[in-house]
Amino acid sequence: MIDWERRIIHRGPRRKKVTYVSEKLPSKIAFKDHEGRILGVSVEVHNRILLICNIYAPNGCKLKFVERLYQKIIEQEYEDLIIMGDFNGVLNAALDKSNSEKKSKSIKGGVLPRYFLKLKEDLNLLDIWRHLHGSARDYTFLSNRHLTWTRIDMIWGNKSIVNRITKCNILPRLNSDHAPLEITLDKEDPKSGEYRWRLNESLLKDEGDQDRYRKLLTEYFKLNKEEDTAIEFIWDASKAYMRGQIIQQSARKKRLWRLEHQKIEGEIARLEKTLKGNPKDKKTQLNLEIYKKQLETLQVEEMGKKLRYVRQHHFENANKVGRWLARKINKKKQALYINKIQEDGKTYYSHEEIGQQFTAFYEKLYKKDIIAEEKVTQYIGRQDIPKITDMQREILNRKIKEEEISRAIKKLPSNKAPGPDGFSMSYYKIFQEILITPLQKVMNSILEGGKVPQTWTNANIVVIPKDKADNTQVRNYRPISLLNADYKIFASILAERLKEVLKARIEEDQSGFLPGRQMRENIRNILNAIEYYEKNRQKEIALLFLDAEKAFDNVNWFCMAEILREMDVGFYFSNAIKAIYSQQTARVITNGQISNTININKGTRQGCPLSPPLFILTIEVLLNAIRNNKELKGLQTKKYSYKTRAYADDLVCLIEDPIDKFEK
Repeated sequence: MIDWERRIIHRGPRRKKVTYVSEKLPSKIAFKDHEGRILGVSVEVHNRILLICNIYAPNGCKLKFVERLYQKIIEQEYEDLIIMGDFNGVLNAALDKSNSEKKSKSIKGGVLPRYFLKLKEDLNLLDIWRHLHGSARDYTFLSNRHLTWTRIDMIWGNKSIVNRITKCNILPRLNSDHAPLEITLDKEDPKSGEYRWRLNESLLKDEGDQDRYRKLLTEYFKLNKEEDTAIEFIWDASKAYMRGQIIQQSARKKRLWRLEHQKIEGEIARLEKTLKGNPKDKKTQLNLEIYKKQLETLQVEEMGKKLRYVRQHHFENANKVGRWLARKINKKKQALYINKIQEDGKTYYSHEEIGQQFTAFYEKLYKKDIIAEEKVTQYIGRQDIPKITDMQREILNRKIKEEEISRAIKKLPSNKAPGPDGFSMSYYKIFQEILITPLQKVMNSILEGGKVPQTWTNANIVVIPKDKADNTQVRNYRPISLLNADYKIFASILAERLKEVLKARIEEDQSGFLPGRQMRENIRNILNAIEYYEKNRQKEIALLFLDAEKAFDNVNWFCMAEILREMDVGFYFSNAIKAIYSQQTARVITNGQISNTININKGTRQGCPLSPPLFILTIEVLLNAIRNNKELKGLQTKKYSYKTRAYADDLVCLIEDPIDKFEK
């Protein structure tokens, strides 16, 4: 039962399914089966579609039942999903049965088969009671014959709905031999977070619209001259101006889309009424199919706007394209949800609490290191860092040309998420002939000592779970900075220049992020070393694998600047790095909610084209210290020397006589 306070109470089912929904909530039957084992109800809550599937699974083989249930669900369009009822099986015999010893196969409450678990996995579902209660034990059904309690009555939910559930309790059995389950949903609106504008690229497909925007951009830059205002302010204001123009155009197109949608729906209703009076009218049947196809095309186009990174290689059923898109969009959204975070022995479930934990973690992570700068300077000075050549310095410091900007725009992919300003790379690809000249002025102003545009200092951080790690821990998420596309163009140009210099400077045992270098070469070298010592057993060797925690996020800005100073990289390039790494801010996005602004005072941002070459340049100082340490002996053969191998921040040290040398 669903009442206005958004409480869901599920009572133990019998053969026929019943779902009660408050009259205050718009709802309809989505599907049901002829056996009375499955009933799907679509309910609108906070402008989101919640699909509730009430089930009664059979005692014996459940394969046909699961196939039927899965097919009915994937045919629906929804955002939140709940499957609840008598599953006639448990997920974990050790936790969900009072007696986990093996019994006869006929005992009610055996472990659910793999294909049922596959449905749970494919639909991104969680067992809500277990999710909230951990390894606690409680049961919903007592087998009087076997005197065994089991938890065969469950409520499963997808990640977006689970994040809004504050309680899930098993209640006393009053009117049934099954215990009822009760879940309570938070009143929080999952879409109540701050609005973040993002360019709808479909608005740039029409050539007429493109021409209109070109005229607006041309007029804007003609009216706004650098004599009156600094170029970085003019540039930032141009994005705000175009955003307003695009929003107006989007609103107009949405009105036209709704009118077209209503018109087609009206024609379908009229034709169906005609067909009911004359079912054999072929012309009406044909026209009805045409209008239905038109409606489907409109809906597919609308869903396509929401679809960003999902690529489909084969459409097997052309008439199900809309449903396929809806499932892909929903599956991607579900994969991004973080259901709980554990910190200092406490577990956090709500959107707000989860967001607060991530914000606190990154605020602490990106605080400036408390390290005496004179000690850093002294250490860097002792490393005897060679200076770059005049030719290399010329590469780094030449003025940025329009051809470089054009190459960078062409090279950078269009399908990446935009930064805080919402403009994707497609915007720059389409309008580059107008944007390149003012963008060139911004970039060269920075090289000469000017400031970066304010929008270039901002980033949105999204968090990606690491593979095979405990995803309830904040530290096991990788922070990816979503940066503005115009900044990435600038950073890409600087990165290409720096990589050109580093190719001849970074030792061959570092295989990360440089052209022509591959990790497999280092893997082969390590295998060669192991094979050598297998044949020469009179020697001992240790392979010491080092993985610095949050390595990219812990790069000290002052240390990096000192390394560049020792290299004598030149005035213009130093200005660019100083402008970028002097003021940075970010906001953390978790479960669609965005945090307050945090200050960034160290680290190279993952997602920035300039970060990889700057990182390997910085870590090369450490690698050189290891290479030059004569007390640490690696493997020396007639042809090769093996002492260190690296792929970015993943380091391997090969050490002879490890018992004596490890401390060093």
